[in-house]
Formats: sequence, C-alpha cells, structure tokens
Amino acid sequence: MKQRDVSIDILRGIAIFTMIAANMAPYNYLEPHPFLFRIFGSVAAPMFVFLAGMMVSYTATIKSHPLKYYLKRGLTTIVMAACIDTLIWDIFPFITYDVLYVIGLAMPLIYFFIKLKRSVQLTVIAAIFILTPLLQFYFGYTESPSEISFHDENGNAISWNEINLALSEIPVWKQFLIEGWFPLFPWIGVSLFGAFIGSFKFKMAPDLYNKNVGISGAVMFVAGTGYWLMKMPFVSTNEFFDGSQQSANFWNTLITREGYSELFYPPTLFYFLTFLGGILMLIPLVYKIQNNLALQHLTVFGKSSMLVYLLHTVFIATVFSNEDFFLGNIGQHGLIGFSGLFLLYAAVLWLLCFGWQKFKKRKQFPFLINFIFGG
Repeated sequence: MKQRDVSIDILRGIAIFTMIAANMAPYNYLEPHPFLFRIFGSVAAPMFVFLAGMMVSYTATIKSHPLKYYLKRGLTTIVMAACIDTLIWDIFPFITYDVLYVIGLAMPLIYFFIKLKRSVQLTVIAAIFILTPLLQFYFGYTESPSEISFHDENGNAISWNEINLALSEIPVWKQFLIEGWFPLFPWIGVSLFGAFIGSFKFKMAPDLYNKNVGISGAVMFVAGTGYWLMKMPFVSTNEFFDGSQQSANFWNTLITREGYSELFYPPTLFYFLTFLGGILMLIPLVYKIQNNLALQHLTVFGKSSMLVYLLHTVFIATVFSNEDFFLGNIGQHGLIGFSGLFLLYAAVLWLLCFGWQKFKKRKQFPFLINFIFGG
C-alpha cells in the first residue's frame, strides 16, 4: 500500500487551520479586520480547492480509477454541500454555492481534463481566468449572494409558494457562474490548475518537480503582487463598491461579505496570481521541512479535512454565532480575545480528529464513513 504524501497532508492542514479562523471571524472578530488577518484568511480557499484538484489528478494518473469513481465522489461532495446548506444553515441549497459545490463538480471534470494535451489544458485554465472579469463586467457582481431561508425570523416555516416566489427573483444561474461564494468562474480554474500541477508531481523526480514548481510560483507571486500594487484596491470598506453591470469599480474594491473578509470578493486576477503563486512556492518548502514536528501535527487536520469542515460549520452555526448558547453569547472580540478563542477551538477540532484517527487505525468502514471522517 502506497504511503500518504505527508507534505500534501501538511498543506491541507495549513488550509484547514486558516479556514477555521476565516470562517469564525464574521461572528467573533470585531470589524474591520486587519489587513494581515485578511491575508491569513485568504490562504484557505485557494489552497483547499487547488489541493483537491491535485489529488484527483493523482488518483486518475496513478490509480487509474474509472469515471464512476469520480462521479460518485463528486456527487457525494455536492450532496454534503447541500446538506450543510439545508440542515445546518437552514437555507435552500444550490443557490449561494459554498466551496464544496465547486470541488464536487470539479472531480469528474478533471477526469476528462487530464486527458487533454498540456497546451489545451493551459488554454482552458487561462480562458477561465480571462473570462471571469469579462463576465463580471457584463453581468455585474453583487455585494452579497441572495439566499432563501426555510424559516422566518420567528422560526415559522416558509411555504413552498414563498420559496418559489423568492427563487423566481434570484438569479441562481448568475450566482452559480460569477456571484456565489465560490462561483464556477473562476474557482473551477483553481481546481483545474491544481490538477495540471499535480499531473507533473508523479511523473518527475521530486527535486526537479519542486524546483520547477517553486520557480513558477515565484514568477506568479511577483507578477501578482506587482499588479496588485499598481491597482491599489480599497480593502477596508464596502463604501466605494459598485458592482452594477458594466462597472469597472469592483476591480478596484475588495469588499467583505457578511463579515467574511477574505481578499477574493470579488475574485481578481491579481489575487489568484499572488496566492496561487504563494501556494506553488509552499509546495517545495513544505516538502523540504515536512519532518518538522510542529508541521507534522497539521497532518491530523489534513487527513480528516472533510470532518473538520463539517464540524467547524456545525460549531459556528450552533455555538459561535448563537446568541442563545447556554454559556451565553460568545460575541465579538479584539485580536487577543479572538486569537485565544480561535486557538482553543482549533485545538478541540484537532483532538476530535486525532481521536478518530486513532480509533480508525486498522479498521474497515463503509465508503461514506471514510469519505466524511477521513484518516
């Protein structure tokens, strides 16, 4: 049996660690969030989506699974996303499009994508990122995606007639393409880019692969930060944001969405060049220092990433954002208070994952249990 790639688990663990903080912040960190924190929180999503694409590329290249394998895993991921929307957030699914939707959709697409010529793959990826700002310009970009709750503010169930009326007023197709939390354009391009980079990983000597990836990442990072400094977007307020149709203003304004302050609202080319370049530079660095004890602890998150995603969402929805929590309203805090809360929360999630992985060792479980709990 082939051993797990420790460096990939560490990278996934880094993504999970930053994701926890980014998703707690709207409920427990006083706004406006410092720019350094916004950078920190912006690491999670591209790394998560990129690595998901990379690992699909790996299984397709090395293990030669049939298409139904990726259809099964992709559908399960999308069903998980819909269940989280419905059962945890109490909103109608397939409207706002959280990150699991695009990851699930990418899985079967990558099966076909990696069969294309390298030049065609690069053309597809480039086309996605080039089309994104054009689509934003043509259709506009909303400050926050619209959603439909199953219950009103008093806890009364919304009728199906009311839901259908609300659906008729929401541009669901637009939110799927460019306006949702993680729309098809450009996030599917991130996953395909991960698949493209991952397809080289297992066909090259590690030293050559890491050298090429590191250099490519440095070039992208310099280009992205240089472009970013030239654009100098506003990043602290929504005051100047104009996302109306054929407005170029949103290319100069990075907004917060309902307290989520990552630097990809809206997603821009300079953001992806910078952060994807940074991820590429991290790959050889983490590979080189993967035996570091502190980094090895992050593999616990990396091995059970879906479990952490599910648990952290449940905790946020029921505890951290709940004013009626039995210990009292946790509320919002400054840097020190939030940091302590975040680290305590991350430690609890780490212990839960660690306990599961110890329990699972040398035991066999059905597909769905393995898929959700990992380890």
